[in-house]
Amino acid sequence: MTTKYDFSVAREGLVEDLRSAYPTKWEEFEAAKVLGENIFGSPKPHPNAVFNLFLEQRIKFALPFASYRAGLGGPSSLASDKPGTVLSRLTLANIIHGIGEIRRMMVHAAHGIAYVGNLSACPQRVCILNVPISSSERRAEALRKISDVVAKKSEGDMLSSLSLGNLLCTDCARLLKSGHRDCRKQLVWARLPSLLGWESWEGIS
Repeated sequence: MTTKYDFSVAREGLVEDLRSAYPTKWEEFEAAKVLGENIFGSPKPHPNAVFNLFLEQRIKFALPFASYRAGLGGPSSLASDKPGTVLSRLTLANIIHGIGEIRRMMVHAAHGIAYVGNLSACPQRVCILNVPISSSERRAEALRKISDVVAKKSEGDMLSSLSLGNLLCTDCARLLKSGHRDCRKQLVWARLPSLLGWESWEGIS
C-alpha cells in the first residue's frame, strides 16, 4: 500500500522495522528477539509469501534470510501452490540446493567438533565425557552422542544454538557451544547469501 500510493516515508519506516527480523550481520542475528515471518504477527504469513513480497518490493537486504526461512519449512512448504506462496523454479532450486549444502556442512562440522575438537576426558560425574582416557570404546560412544546432538541441528534451524540438556557439564558445554557457534558463524552465516543464490552480505546490505 505504501508503495502503491507513494507513501515513501511510511514505506521506509516499515522496511526499517524489518531489519531486525531479517538481519544481515551475525551480531544482529544473535541479538534479535523476533526473526523472520514472526515479526508480522498473527495470522503469521507463509514464509514463501514473505519472500515473494520482498522480491516484488525489492527489499534486497532481506532476501537471503527470507530464503533461509522458507527453506526451513521443508519440501512440502517450499513447493506450496497456495495463492502468493508459489516460488519461481530458479528460486526453488537455489533454496533446495542451499539448504542441502548447509545441512551437509553442519553434519561434517558436527564430526569435527566432537572428534577433532579439544574435548578431553572430564572429571565431572554429570558429564558424558567422564570416561577413562584408556577406555576407547566408552570415549567413542560419548563422542558419538555429542556428534549426534550437533548433527541433529541440521534437521531444524541450523543457525540456532545447541540445547545440550543433561549431556555435558557446564564447562564442557561451554566449549562445545563455542565451537558450534564458530561453525554457524563462519561456515553458514558468512556464506548464507551465496549458498542460496544471492550476492554477498556486503553486496545487498
